[in-house]
Amino acid sequence: MTASVLPRPLGAYARWRRAGDLVFVAGVSARLPGGEIDGVLRDGAEVRYDVAAQTRRVLLTINALVQEAGGAGLADCVDMQAFLVHAEDFATFNATYGEFFPGEAPTRTTVVVRALPHPDMVVEIKAVACVPVASSQ
Repeated sequence: MTASVLPRPLGAYARWRRAGDLVFVAGVSARLPGGEIDGVLRDGAEVRYDVAAQTRRVLLTINALVQEAGGAGLADCVDMQAFLVHAEDFATFNATYGEFFPGEAPTRTTVVVRALPHPDMVVEIKAVACVPVASSQ
């Protein structure tokens, strides 16, 4: 995933910002570049959400943003804050998240929220990565 295929911010904020060796990544959802949300399964009037697919999309996007910011990736993340809309999705979210961090994972706080900016979003994560300035030049 390259910067050209990343979704653009919907508001007045940066996707990421560097402060010294730290890269702060704004909250990332499963929104695709065309605006649709990954992991939404529609069957007539029924809508289901694939939490694993949304979690994967979010982490792949964070990886691409950290690469864009300094040539690093998820392994360089030191802290993450995750937001879930449904508490019952935690086990699926946690298992999928673990696929991306088979070794040492960043610190993480996970909270359940009433809603995210779009009704089809059920997972959002913001991240902080440590990417030494010398390695990004």
